[in-house]
Amino acid sequence: MRKLHRKFLILMAGVPVGCLAGLLLGLFIGWQLLPVEYVNTEISDLGPSDKEDYVLMVAAEYSVDGDANKALARLDELAVANPDQFVAYLAEKYVQERRGHNDPDTVNLVRLADALGVSSPMMLEYVATPTPTATFTPPPTHTPTSTATATYTPVPTPTPEVTPTETPQPTRPPRPTPTPGPPTDTPTPTPPPVDFVVKEARMLSISENGGCRGRHEVSISVLDVNGQPLLGAVVTDLPEFGNFRVVTGQKNEPFFDWGVKLAEIDLYKSSTRLLVAEYPEGRPVTSEVSPILSTNDWEIGIPLLIEKGYCSSEEQCRRDWNSGVPGVGANALCWGHYSWWLVFQATHPF
Repeated sequence: MRKLHRKFLILMAGVPVGCLAGLLLGLFIGWQLLPVEYVNTEISDLGPSDKEDYVLMVAAEYSVDGDANKALARLDELAVANPDQFVAYLAEKYVQERRGHNDPDTVNLVRLADALGVSSPMMLEYVATPTPTATFTPPPTHTPTSTATATYTPVPTPTPEVTPTETPQPTRPPRPTPTPGPPTDTPTPTPPPVDFVVKEARMLSISENGGCRGRHEVSISVLDVNGQPLLGAVVTDLPEFGNFRVVTGQKNEPFFDWGVKLAEIDLYKSSTRLLVAEYPEGRPVTSEVSPILSTNDWEIGIPLLIEKGYCSSEEQCRRDWNSGVPGVGANALCWGHYSWWLVFQATHPF
């Protein structure tokens, strides 16, 4: 009986060790031998956090090869309105969060932002400020020749690489113009029908939104095939956003003279893409997906910001980098305070 008891104790003592070994082996296989591969996935389909990781990867590559045109081409794959503004936003964010640390990701982002012409004084100060190091004091007995030893490396000073006036701007390659094919009598295939289409997606002007510290929401309406308000439709966002689920009828009020608001979501300093997921609630339907609806300047784009009165010109939108007052690149126009009007309509009676 005592022997069995000892064997049991020995066996139980080995269980944690075995579990730990199995965990480590699983992590090694998952990360090194069989990493996850994404198949048929577009860069533009990545979620917000994955897009951030992608930009960090592009910045790291630029820090190695210095090819700003290649970096810009890779950023274009994100399919955001202004990828250089996205880089500037991330660089400002990382500088603020990691001030006082010699963080490689932050340095890479700042240098890429500078190459794209969207660096700010705060960014350049980050890469220009040396990391605190121990002060080198030569021994008193050393002669002048012995003080200049091969082992002493002075704290680096800013390089021309991070000086905006000396950095050549990358040339965005022209997008190829599609060559029309020969005329054909073959009818264009009709896309598969969906139950709901996006009828309207409109950004509110600065006056409609109540100024730069006004609302930050998406007002939603869903219409039946005849254009009448449809209650009980469930509107959600794409899985990579995963924040919202509202049912039409939670609101029922006029929205300017554009229609009737049936639901609303708050969108402060974030973005989303919406679709009708169920009608009635619990019954799945197919739907077109809205364009990106955002309160981030870099996702909205300068032309639309000008059209809606948030700035008067591209120069004003990008203004004052050198004066220290950031513009659109740092999400500082009305960041977080933009609103949208979104309307879906059914394509057939229910």
